[in-house]
Amino acid sequence: VLTRRAAAVSYNVNAPNVEQRLGALDVSDLRGRDELGILAGALSDLLQRVKDDVKRESIRTQQERDMWHAVGHEIMSPLQSLMVLHPQADDASHRYVQRMQQAVKVLYSQASPSEALQAATLQVAALDLDRFLSHVAANAHFAGVSDVRYQAVGAPVPVRADEFPLEDVLTHLLRNADRHRTPGTPITMALLHDTGTATVRVHNQGNPIEPALMQRIFDYGVSGNDGQAESGQRGQGLFVARTYMGKMGGTIEARNEDDGVSMVLTLPRTGSLPLS
Repeated sequence: VLTRRAAAVSYNVNAPNVEQRLGALDVSDLRGRDELGILAGALSDLLQRVKDDVKRESIRTQQERDMWHAVGHEIMSPLQSLMVLHPQADDASHRYVQRMQQAVKVLYSQASPSEALQAATLQVAALDLDRFLSHVAANAHFAGVSDVRYQAVGAPVPVRADEFPLEDVLTHLLRNADRHRTPGTPITMALLHDTGTATVRVHNQGNPIEPALMQRIFDYGVSGNDGQAESGQRGQGLFVARTYMGKMGGTIEARNEDDGVSMVLTLPRTGSLPLS
């Protein structure tokens, strides 16, 4: 029996679809106290190590594939905006180049996109959120999102944030809102603040988020519908938004409202802005 099992192991290890074949092999039932039983135990342990190695390699390959998809996902957003803003080949945009460089730096040499984003280090500093939101709304059409409206507060609202990751967060939210809004309706951003926190509400009119999806919507790889994966949407944008907000000491929450959906961001206030 042991000879037949050993021959099967040899055959299956060398088979093209080794992952599937190895999963069906098991000689642990032949363990015993005699020489053949001890040999069966050693073979079983060796086989388990091979199975573990094959599984790890399969996971690594999938993660590597996901990483390169993520690199493209993170670079395409600022790159597309850069192409629209600066169509001339000799015209460089430092802002968008910096965003691309940051995306590559975050995702490079990490085992998976989620680990890369979670390992990223942000440069948190004082930022005028009112002025920043005005800039985001005014330039949203360059990122392919039209009719974004923001009513400025008209006074500085200093918060602690990293400018480029926060812009990535809002770009992901605006594009998500654009995909799900009722055609012809605007996307609105509103800013509320008190002494401790500032709250940004990104709202679109449209269908509510399904209750079963609400608890998982910020998880990596979760998207609103199956067709998004085919169109290049990998369920990564909201995961990026949650990760970056957490690193800035903030939060993000999805809310169903009477006429649509709101994504609500909170950021800690800071006392003053740096002198410009």
